[in-house]
Amino acid sequence: MDALSPISTGATATPSPADATRNAPATPVSFAAVLERQIAEARSRVDGVRAEIASLRNGGGIGSGIDAGLRTSNVAGTPRATSVADVAARLQSISTGDEADPYGWRQMARSAGEEIVGAGYGPLFERQIQQESGFAPDVVFGLRKSSAGAEGIAQLMPQYYPNVDRTDPRASLLAGARSMDHYLSAWDGDVRKALASYNAGLGKVRQLVSAHGDRWEAALPLETRRYLSAIVGDARPLFSRPSGAAAAFGGRGPAGVLTMPVDRTGSRVVDEGLELTAEAGSAVRAPADGTVHVTRGDAGTTLSIDHGNGWQSRLTGIDGDLPADGSSVRRGTPLGVVDGSGWLVLGLALDGRAVPPLRYLIG
Repeated sequence: MDALSPISTGATATPSPADATRNAPATPVSFAAVLERQIAEARSRVDGVRAEIASLRNGGGIGSGIDAGLRTSNVAGTPRATSVADVAARLQSISTGDEADPYGWRQMARSAGEEIVGAGYGPLFERQIQQESGFAPDVVFGLRKSSAGAEGIAQLMPQYYPNVDRTDPRASLLAGARSMDHYLSAWDGDVRKALASYNAGLGKVRQLVSAHGDRWEAALPLETRRYLSAIVGDARPLFSRPSGAAAAFGGRGPAGVLTMPVDRTGSRVVDEGLELTAEAGSAVRAPADGTVHVTRGDAGTTLSIDHGNGWQSRLTGIDGDLPADGSSVRRGTPLGVVDGSGWLVLGLALDGRAVPPLRYLIG
């Protein structure tokens, strides 16, 4: 990818770590062949890595068991890889024997996304890291940088992450996940703007949104448009799960894809999700595309919308002329009206597990 220059948001503004420019490196050239020729015995004990990978496979969190001898970094006082042979030896030591994830880095990325960014972000963050570094070992361990100087598995810029062990996979992934969490907060959960900010810089995206409004994506640099397309597809919601992907909300990533279903006068978090107070009889709209299922009972009517990829929203407190059971709706489609109680509860679940809807709302 071509280098991108960060955009300053003011004459005296100090760059934030979250405004770092990222560039995915070029495709590795015959690295596998180099590894075969130069494979060497491990130089460090890596029992901690093996234990960590086993923990991740068993559903555990990201721990701190990486052996210090395996860490490679540009941070002063820590060792780093110095040659292809050095990297080869380390890779041989941490090999998991899993063809799809030979060093456990994909699982580590998914875990970082789930634990730091939020429920459902694991697959999205894995696809983001795939676009950043391709999980290429020479990139992960710092032997190859982007044209802009970004380093490591999450392609962090040294000047914005001086205290991060950038060529340690775990440290780099945690820093990248925290940056994504920052961007999502800055954009009220809009995943497309957050991803664009990770690639092009928050200041640049803010400038384009201000200048172009809803057409901000068309004004992005070509590299960033390709970056978004590779990770979450184009701007249109997709129903089918891309080959190899998992739990992507509507094909666009799980955050920032629900629009507010009602013109509310207030809201509060409840056990069932998010309770929205509204005038009785006011219109209720579909928060995202999907297939409708209607359940009527003594406690009232519940309308569920299956958004695909394991995601389902639920609206309780709805009445009026509802869509037919099994019908398809688009975002913003009228679904009915708020019943006489004057409140509407929005719930959200991923693979049957309740998740907080507030984080996934736009507006």
